[in-house]
Amino acid sequence: MSGVHPLVSLRLVNGSTGDPALLVDYPGRDDALLFDVGENGSLDDATLADLGAVFISHHHVDHFIGFDRVVRANLDRDKALSVYGPEGTIRKVYDKIKSYEYPFFPFQKLVIKVHDVLPGVMRSALLECTRRFPEPTIEAREWPGPVVHDTADLSVEATLVDHTTPCLAFALVEKPVVFPDPERLAQGPIRPGPWVSEALELIRRGAPSDAKIRIGAKLVALEELRATYFTESACSRIAYVTDTAWSQSARPSLLRLAHEATRLYCDAFYADAQRKSAEKHRHMTATQAAEFAREAGVSELVLIHFAARYKGHFEALVAEARAVFPNSSAEIPAGAVNKSRPRANRS
Repeated sequence: MSGVHPLVSLRLVNGSTGDPALLVDYPGRDDALLFDVGENGSLDDATLADLGAVFISHHHVDHFIGFDRVVRANLDRDKALSVYGPEGTIRKVYDKIKSYEYPFFPFQKLVIKVHDVLPGVMRSALLECTRRFPEPTIEAREWPGPVVHDTADLSVEATLVDHTTPCLAFALVEKPVVFPDPERLAQGPIRPGPWVSEALELIRRGAPSDAKIRIGAKLVALEELRATYFTESACSRIAYVTDTAWSQSARPSLLRLAHEATRLYCDAFYADAQRKSAEKHRHMTATQAAEFAREAGVSELVLIHFAARYKGHFEALVAEARAVFPNSSAEIPAGAVNKSRPRANRS
């Protein structure tokens, strides 16, 4: 995908026709991100145990039922897992955890940092396995927005949207990151070795350009190594928007969130012929998702969260979006298209 770190893996866990869930993984690092935790049975325990943060749009069952698997996969880890969601997330996550009994072995040191994101305020609590998950103490602080999660390599922004229950949309924003270029390393005169990690550490720490690294019997200038064997990623933006109306109240913040995004994953629950149902249930139509993509100036639109009523006709939703925004696509399982007529209109 143009403009995105070449080593990132973006996986729409259930395609465009199942529960919305987006896994963002940087192989070799235990800091994967998961946007929404509905059905996620296709993700194995090792993948879920690599998570560094989980972002929950809202608490409807198709966005939240898989959280138990996340807890189970991480329970034996000595780590902190961050969780962000709308109002009520702390209580709902705590209630899920306390619905089970645990052996509480000494090696179980998982800490879950849970955050409720509200207008102008963020509430936070620690759920600690070593303390046998006591009732959490909630602390509140001012949250000017939009960043909710921040690391050396990326940040995640959030905004409240217009659904039937408190709901968030998110955007992952990559920071410029220097990384080894596999092709350059394979083609260059110096064989890859421990010097690669040493050089990367010095580059990311901002070491002076005249610094040198010993490789075998030679001292090689860090700046030469950087120019020859390393590259820098662009600052890409990946927006994840689901379960919101394309309403006047939601548009300004949605457009800011997705502005010039490299890729926009967007709710397209209805065809435009069912616009009244979309307004009633606070979802977007495929046409509205495409209008959103066009107005936000995104590079690519991926439609998600198709309603089951369109089974066999999902491609019609993609065609509807392409009529407005040509670079639209969807992940539709093989055999999910047929020529029978759609079911009668119902929400």
